[in-house]
Amino acid sequence: MAEDMGERTEDATPKRRREAREEGNIARSTDVSAAVLLLGGILVLASTMGPLLSSLASLLEKSLVGDHLASGIRPEEVMEVLLPPILEATQAAIPVVLAATAIAILSHLWQVGFIVTTKALEPKFERINPISGFGRIFGLQGVIKTGMDILKLVAVSVIAFFTSSALLPEIVALPEVGLLRGFAEIGSMGLTLALQVGVALLILGIADYVFQYLKHERDLKMTKQQVKEEFKESDGDPEVKRRRMQVARQLATQRLQTAVPKADVIVTNPEHISVAIQYDAATMAAPRIVAMGADHLALRIRQIAMKHGIPIVERKPLARALYAKAKVGQEIPADHYKAVAEILAYVYRLKGKTAA
Repeated sequence: MAEDMGERTEDATPKRRREAREEGNIARSTDVSAAVLLLGGILVLASTMGPLLSSLASLLEKSLVGDHLASGIRPEEVMEVLLPPILEATQAAIPVVLAATAIAILSHLWQVGFIVTTKALEPKFERINPISGFGRIFGLQGVIKTGMDILKLVAVSVIAFFTSSALLPEIVALPEVGLLRGFAEIGSMGLTLALQVGVALLILGIADYVFQYLKHERDLKMTKQQVKEEFKESDGDPEVKRRRMQVARQLATQRLQTAVPKADVIVTNPEHISVAIQYDAATMAAPRIVAMGADHLALRIRQIAMKHGIPIVERKPLARALYAKAKVGQEIPADHYKAVAEILAYVYRLKGKTAA
């Protein structure tokens, strides 16, 4: 019934997954990327805040202390005075910026890997179609997105309330501590709150990614008819393939009709493999394979050989070895010279007796 109704019951084929990826249709969550970026940024700032504040303090001190404050700055001295502080501030900020950039890139790569495509930028009518737009807003995807946004707001509010309640004694005691220590306490409390919010958002982001992955897998599912059509496109129509194989067998049989009569002996397995060997001492340095085949081709080689009176010799190991290592039109491998020479000598003796 599912097949009759055209329901998507089959898992996506590798070809369908590859095409979807090339079009930019990949399971991903912007929420989890944002949460990873937030947490990473917090950790980077926490680990570099000390050196960064020291650099800023040194920069401020150098800016406020100097002879130029009393004597004034001449226009030609502006760059001379401003350039060192700017370079120092830039040097202090570069590690933070690079780390944040790396985290932003990795937060997307771990979900989708490396992919470059412009198909997602191509204009599509459904993107500007009002009906499709309303469907996205009020459909399941829109409801889930709205629910996730509300859940994030609730989570942040709850975490902020409980964290502030737990830190209330420290907040009340801030006026009693010194200025520098007060800033340090505020920074520590802010870091604690930010980490808790970041972890909560990461958990919600992972949940959103699981939903997006399951939805993506569902959207990629195919009907049985689609799978059959794709199989025909990739592997060819079975009827065409059968006819192509039939033509190939006919061509192979025709080649046997002209090649096998040239052979001096047929080495067999005895039923599954036949190898036709020719040797002309005047024109060949070594015996050569003019035809060989397995199963029905082996049978056809023997039939042609019997029709033309060519000797058939059963040598199972030699037939298997030649079939596995040698090719039609090439000389036999050197390690089989002795065995083939013995067979040819035997055949020549038979022909001599027959001729006599």
